[in-house]
Amino acid sequence: MRHQTRRGFSAIALSFGALPWAAQARVAGEVSSLPNEVAGIAIPRSRIAVLAANFARQSYPDFLFNHCMRTFLFGALALRRQKLSFNANEAFVAAALHDLGLLPSFASKSQSFEIDGANAAEKFARGAGLDAKDADIVWHSVAFHDIRFAITQRAGPEAILVALGAGSDVDGPDLDKDDEKRQVAEVVAAFPRLQFKSRFTSLLVDHCKRKPVSQHGTWLEGLCREQVPAAWTNTVQKEIVAAPFAE
Repeated sequence: MRHQTRRGFSAIALSFGALPWAAQARVAGEVSSLPNEVAGIAIPRSRIAVLAANFARQSYPDFLFNHCMRTFLFGALALRRQKLSFNANEAFVAAALHDLGLLPSFASKSQSFEIDGANAAEKFARGAGLDAKDADIVWHSVAFHDIRFAITQRAGPEAILVALGAGSDVDGPDLDKDDEKRQVAEVVAAFPRLQFKSRFTSLLVDHCKRKPVSQHGTWLEGLCREQVPAAWTNTVQKEIVAAPFAE
C-alpha cells in the first residue's frame, strides 16, 4: 500500500519553482561551502548536489546536517573498500536528505520517518531536475537505509551506501586497520559530531512520542514501544482473530 502511494506521489511532474520549500535553497549563483574532498572521497559539486547540500543545511539542526554528510562519506568509504561503483550525485542527495522525515515540518500523520523522508527527498530530486528513474533511486536509498540489509542490497549501490554510512555513524564503523582509523578521524574533523549521541537520541524520542505506531516493523519500533507503551495495543494474534472469517 505504501509503495502504491509513493508511486502516485512520484508520478506528479513538479517544477523546481513550484516547490516552496525547495525554493528556499537559494542556489542561484550560490556555491556550496562543503570541502571538495574528505578522506580521499570527493564530495559532488554538481548543481543537484549543491542544491541538496544547501537545502539540508537550511532544514536540519547542525548536528543532523553533519550526520548526513558523514553518512555519505562513511558509505562511500565502505563501497570503495568493497570495490562497488555508485552514482555519486544520487547517493549524495539521498544521504544528505535521508533524515528529513524526523523533522516535524516533513512528517505525515501516520507514515514512518523513513517513508516521510523518502517522499520528501524524491520530491526534492524531481523538482531539482532528476528524472523519475533517478529520483526513484533516491527514494529507495532513503526508505531502505535502516531496514534489513538483505533487502537494502537489492535496491542497488546507492541504497547500500546510505545504509552503511548511516549505520557507521550511529553504531560505529569497523576499524580494523590504521588507515581506516585515520579516515574516520578525517571525516569527524570535517563534520564534527556536535553532541550527536544525546541530540540524535532526543530527536528520536520526540519522534516516537509524536507518532509511536508509525514505526511498527522498523528500526525504531523498540524505542517507540518503550516511550509510549500504551499506544501499542494491537498484536498479530488480535489481527488474526479480527479477520472476517469463521475459522
